[in-house]
Amino acid sequence: MGFKSLIASVLLVSAVSAQLSGPVGPTSSLSSKQSTICNVLDYGGSIGSADIGPAISSAFTNCVLKHSGSTLYVPAGNYNMKTWVTLNGGTKWAFRLDGLITRAATTGGNMIAIENANDFEFYSANSAGGIQGYGYQCRNAGPRLIRMVTSTNWSLHDLILVDSPEFHLVIQQGSNGEVYNMAIRGANLGGSDGVDVWGSNYWIHDVEVTNRDECVTVKSPSNNILVERIWCNQSGGSAIGSLSDGTAIQDVVYRDIYTNGGNQAFMIKSNMGSGYVRNVLFQNFIARGTAYGLNVNQYWSSQSPGSGAGVQLSNITFQDWDGNVANGVQRPPIQFICADGAPCFDMTLSNVNMWSQTNEAVIKCESAYGTGLSCLRSGSSHTSYAIVTQSATRPAGYTTPTTMPGDLTDGFATNSPIPTPTIPTSFFPGLPQISPLAKNL
Repeated sequence: MGFKSLIASVLLVSAVSAQLSGPVGPTSSLSSKQSTICNVLDYGGSIGSADIGPAISSAFTNCVLKHSGSTLYVPAGNYNMKTWVTLNGGTKWAFRLDGLITRAATTGGNMIAIENANDFEFYSANSAGGIQGYGYQCRNAGPRLIRMVTSTNWSLHDLILVDSPEFHLVIQQGSNGEVYNMAIRGANLGGSDGVDVWGSNYWIHDVEVTNRDECVTVKSPSNNILVERIWCNQSGGSAIGSLSDGTAIQDVVYRDIYTNGGNQAFMIKSNMGSGYVRNVLFQNFIARGTAYGLNVNQYWSSQSPGSGAGVQLSNITFQDWDGNVANGVQRPPIQFICADGAPCFDMTLSNVNMWSQTNEAVIKCESAYGTGLSCLRSGSSHTSYAIVTQSATRPAGYTTPTTMPGDLTDGFATNSPIPTPTIPTSFFPGLPQISPLAKNL
C-alpha cells in the first residue's frame, strides 16, 4: 500500500504493530509519486525490446532522480533484459512494473537492485508484472531477480517472480519495509530461495512460494520481523538461518503459515557459531506431507561449522500447530537438536499437534530445555545431554490438515520452463489476503 495510514483497518494495524517496532511502507501516498511519469518507452525502450535494462537505467537517472514524486514506468508487454540495473538513491518515488521482463543474459549479480531508496514503492498495477528468469538455462549460475539493499520506508507488492537462476527476492538490511501479494515459482532444487530477509522492522505477508529451498526465511542480523499468511506450496519451507558466528536475531513472529509438501514445516538451522536467537513466536502453522515438521537442528550438516560453541536459542514459543510429515520414524515430526556448547532453553510448545502419515513417529531432543514435549528437559541449569529418541503417539488434538485450492502435488522440473502464475487472493486456509490486489483497487 502506498500510504502507512492505509495499511489496514485500525484493528489490523494494532495487531501488526504489536510485533513491529513502528510503521512500515512508504511515508507518502502512491498518488503523490505520479507527478512525473518516467516511461521507459521515452528513454530508449520499446515493447518487445531485446534489452530493456539501459532504458530503465536512463529513465531512473534522467527522470526519477531529477523529479521527486515520480514513477518509473514499464508498461504492460514483454521485454528481454541483458543489462542488469542498480538504481541507487532517490526519495519519494515508485517503480511500476506492469510488463514481464525475461532474463536474456547469464551474468551474475542482480537483475534489478534497489539501493538506498527512501519512501519507495515497487509494484505492478495490473498485478501481472514481474520477471521470468528461465533459470533452467543457467541453473545456479546466473543472476538473482530482485535485491532490496539498505532501503527505508518502502513496499514491494503485486509482482510475480519465476524461475530465478539463483534467489528470487533478497532483502538486505534496511528498515521499515513491507512485502505482500506475491507469487514466486522456482524449480525443485536447492539454491532457489523465495524470500530471504535481514534487517529491522519488516512485514512480509500474503506470499506464495514454490521451490525446494527457502520459502520465507529470516537471516542475521534481524529484529522486529513479522511474517504471516505465507503459502509454501511444494517449497523447501520457511526457516531462520543458516546461522553462524555473530548471530543476532530477536523479536520475530511467524503466524498463519501453510506448508504443502516440501522439506519442513519450519526449521531453525545452524552448525556451531555464536550469538543468539531470542523472543520468537511461531503461531498457527498447518503442514501437510513435509519431510520434517518442527525442526531445530544446530548440527546441520549442509553448513560448514562456525568457530563458536553454538548459537544460543532462548524464549521461543510454538503455538497452535497441526500437521503431518511423510514418515515420522525416518524424520521426526518434532525435533530439538540443540548445541551442546549452548543448550537451548525456554522452548515452549502449546497445542502443537504434529504427526506422521505412516501413523508411526519418534521425537528427538539434544541439549534442549523447555515444556510441552516429553523429551525436553526442565530446570534452570542448562547442561548438555546426548540425543534422546522417544516413540511418539498421535497427539489428541491432531486433525488431518486442511488443503488449499491450488495445492501442487509436485515441484517444477529443473530442466524446462516454469509457467508464469497468477497471484492468489488467499494464502492460508480460511483467511483472506490482508490487502487487495492492486488490480482490484
